[in-house]
Amino acid sequence: MWHLTKPLAFMIGLACVVASAHADRCTQSLGKLQGYTVHAATQVDGDFEGCDFNKVIRFMDGKALRCSSYSYLYAFMPDAIIFAKSITHQGKSLATVKVLIECQIFDMEPVVLK
Repeated sequence: MWHLTKPLAFMIGLACVVASAHADRCTQSLGKLQGYTVHAATQVDGDFEGCDFNKVIRFMDGKALRCSSYSYLYAFMPDAIIFAKSITHQGKSLATVKVLIECQIFDMEPVVLK
């Protein structure tokens, strides 16, 4: 897992500002990722129509995540940055996953593909 360094955070923030007319929303989104680390920089495989609970999103690098929130956004093969944060709950180590797509954060969870 990669650690989000200040130069990397700056570059991600700059990319969002340049690529989006909604710079304020992007800045707010990045602020919500404090404490998370970059797990992967990838791209959604095909059309992305946002998240709906339990919807599986596949990425070009072979990863797949399951949405655990609802939010609509349409984009064709958008870039995605997957963030993870380890937490301990009742003695068990868990990870929370968030994905930044088009300057919008989506709550997701790992999925095992069959």
